Amino acid sequence: MTIFFYFVVVELVLGMIMGASASSVWYNLRVAHPTKEVPILDYDLALLFQPMLMLGITVGVSLSVVFPFWLITVLIIILFIGLSNH
Repeated sequence: MTIFFYFVVVELVLGMIMGASASSVWYNLRVAHPTKEVPILDYDLALLFQPMLMLGITVGVSLSVVFPFWLITVLIIILFIGLSNH
């Protein structure tokens, strides 16, 4: 039985996620829209989401350092319950 250290497993998982996302983007670059003559990827929408995504990651990482783990877990549960009711 092979025993992996956690840092080796994290690197393997990150590599697998990167490979899957790269292959998905590569595949979708060549796929055309089913009804229009445009690519299936909306690049303007991606450019709109990217700054907000980076801001959210920055704020989330900063708050995860400040708040204790149990509070973050409770806030995420409250968020998911609130989102599932709509």
